[in-house]
Amino acid sequence: MSDVLAIAAVTETLRAVLGEAVQGAVPGVKVTARHPYDAGGGDAGPALNVFLYRTDVDPAWRNTDPVGTHPGETRPPALALALHYLFSAYVSPDDDSTVPERLIGAAMSALHDRPELRADDLRAAAAFSDLHLQREPVKLTPSALTTEEWCRLWTSLGGGYRLSVAYEARVVLIDSSAPGRTPLPVLRRGEAGTGPLTAPTAAAPWPVLEAVRPSVAAPGSDIVLSGSGLAVGTPSVRLTHGVLGGPPVVLPARADTADAVRATLGADLGAGCWSAVVVLTAADGGERTTRPRTLRVAPRVTGPLPLTAVRDPEGAVILDVRCEPAVHPGQRVELLVGDRPVTAEPFARATGTLRFRLAGGAPGRYPLRLRVDGVDSPLTDGDTGRFDADTAVVIT
Repeated sequence: MSDVLAIAAVTETLRAVLGEAVQGAVPGVKVTARHPYDAGGGDAGPALNVFLYRTDVDPAWRNTDPVGTHPGETRPPALALALHYLFSAYVSPDDDSTVPERLIGAAMSALHDRPELRADDLRAAAAFSDLHLQREPVKLTPSALTTEEWCRLWTSLGGGYRLSVAYEARVVLIDSSAPGRTPLPVLRRGEAGTGPLTAPTAAAPWPVLEAVRPSVAAPGSDIVLSGSGLAVGTPSVRLTHGVLGGPPVVLPARADTADAVRATLGADLGAGCWSAVVVLTAADGGERTTRPRTLRVAPRVTGPLPLTAVRDPEGAVILDVRCEPAVHPGQRVELLVGDRPVTAEPFARATGTLRFRLAGGAPGRYPLRLRVDGVDSPLTDGDTGRFDADTAVVIT
């Protein structure tokens, strides 16, 4: 997701990308972001103008649940936008060369080779926005306007037609500033808190991974992966993380029961959602791999609890939270104060210290959860299974 400066970030990044591309075709050319009526006036020399002439709300993304929302939680969806740009070539009035054709050709070639704005480009050209943290890429596609649409567009702009091409940038997701609600979780469901149970009716010919327990684990703890056909070789567990990337984490495993294996998570395993598979290695070196299941690794709030809040000069509550394991850039980090989600202040490198700014926090004692990529830190006492009264923040 991104902030309200995301639209400006797309424009600035397009200027930077196109500026690099057209310099080779027309040395000394300028890339501007003006209204077409004011662009290229006088003897300013050749220029390529980038103009945002329309914005649309993306209907598909508008109906998508916000990222990281759990069942029973409510929060406004992100504002999903498609941006429509006009790239126009300008030269001095007495120039009868083919410079406009060169500029448009170079611009279209650059966007054909690079059809999306990369995170590195967004960070370099628009450091004032956090659009580079958006998981969904901003893709660029040519817009096929009819002759009538071109005529209406240039008539509304109030200027004479210039050699131009239209492009669409989709999708830009702007986080809603309206507060959401994150109710406390249900501790038990069904008899003894087991919930519904399923069991296979017959052994599968290929190893099948059906469940990972616990569904939310802590770094350094044991997990049990159950299914069928898991005794046909030496087991190991392979974990991959969709956000952190990097090579898979391979954990040695051991038989727990006839249809389950047990493995111990590393103490520094990153928080968030992992994809877990069981790999069974035969005596001849052959491998059989199960389909993946999701393993959620929970962060943990460290330091003295309950947390003490501090107000800044504007009256907002500042919360400094230490956590394990460290969180990384690109991960979505929120602090749930009672039923209010608060997004972490931006951070540029892996860190175990996070800052949150809560506007208008009323005095009181609130349960505290740290959410990393949709996975919450524990809120209950491991011995009693009840809510831990000390896992809270006190606002005075």
